[in-house]
Amino acid sequence: MSGRALARRLALAATVLVFLVLVASAWLRHSAAGLGCADWPGCYAAIVDTVETPLPGTVLARLVHRFAASGALVLIGLIAFLALRPASDYPVERKLAWLALAIALALAALGIWTPGARVPAVAIGNLVGGFALFASLAALSARLREQGPGVAGSAIALVALVVVFAHVMLGGMIGAQFAVTACPPALACPSADFSTLTGSGILDPLRPTSIVDGRARAPAGADALIVLHRLASIAVVVLALAAAWTVRADRARAATILVCALGAFAMGVAATLRQPSLVGTVAHNAFAALLVAALAGAAAARQR
Repeated sequence: MSGRALARRLALAATVLVFLVLVASAWLRHSAAGLGCADWPGCYAAIVDTVETPLPGTVLARLVHRFAASGALVLIGLIAFLALRPASDYPVERKLAWLALAIALALAALGIWTPGARVPAVAIGNLVGGFALFASLAALSARLREQGPGVAGSAIALVALVVVFAHVMLGGMIGAQFAVTACPPALACPSADFSTLTGSGILDPLRPTSIVDGRARAPAGADALIVLHRLASIAVVVLALAAAWTVRADRARAATILVCALGAFAMGVAATLRQPSLVGTVAHNAFAALLVAALAGAAAARQR
């Protein structure tokens, strides 16, 4: 087996494992915040040191996260050190492999400070870092794939990818600051005032979480942050549709972008209309991750 073929197989396997890590992380993160608790919303944002009866699936999610993360790190290391050696004629692919390895090691180091962290930067770093790792592996897989005539990287997909990451960061800020209940379980949030975004600290990832009577309190402007996230989701869908159109020569890739974009939007609406919705929120995260991978692959694809 050639180094290129081995690298592609390892990259695909690592991509699947990282996706499992992202889904498990979303479940653990949102269930720990109380998004799936029985006495909603009274249990939401309660800060407790131990949980006597974890939600069903939490133990499984923790095991999946631990073993999938370890397996992905090993596979990424194999890609960088064995499959894509300096002698091979794949300089861009080697850079992507080393980028993935650097992100994976950074996430492993960040995991040391994650338990008990009280600043949004830690949760956002895990979230954005995981998505960046997923994107780099998807781009690597796309570069190693044989492309058909006329199929090349899409600049629109790259722009859409940047906007999706901004959208992910906004969503991460909402979750990390326990701001889900700032808006009613509906699409409208009439009291939102965007001027509060600058002076309230809601956009400061280093602002420590305010805890009052054992419960995390989101700062002023949380409702405006949620509305901004919803508006950004519309921009994501529009750009994703444009990206799908630019790569329409590859029907499978275009269809994947379309399905992931609409799926992420639909799951976001479903989670908004029905609170609490742990499954809907995790599904929203999963579709967003798949959209990131699809856009990264479209942006990195090259002609044969």
